[in-house]
Amino acid sequence: MGVLGLGYPLWLLISVLVVFAGLLYYMLRGRVSERLRVPLALVLAPFCTVAALAVAIVLSALLSPFYETPTDPAGPQPSTSPPTPGTMPLETTGPTASPTSSPTASPTASPSASPSASATASP
Repeated sequence: MGVLGLGYPLWLLISVLVVFAGLLYYMLRGRVSERLRVPLALVLAPFCTVAALAVAIVLSALLSPFYETPTDPAGPQPSTSPPTPGTMPLETTGPTASPTSSPTASPTASPSASPSASATASP
């Protein structure tokens, strides 16, 4: 006989069935005769397991939209044009200094370094 391919170990299935059978045995005390309690608990345990699984799947399917992020935006997406080579950010692979990061790299770093047109005319 082959191995059951349920996606989880067989000992887990058996332990869940035993727990359901024990709960049913406890719940049937006083309602069913002593002679019928054990067979009824053994027969009803798989059905209760399947019913509990079905309820869990339905609740999960009903509640999952509340916990998922929306995939489609509410409004229309603006179209984006492909970036031009001048606007693409520079990518560096290591801790190398770029020429614009040093203070002495460009002569226009300070306002007094180069003459520029001003709003007021000098005499």
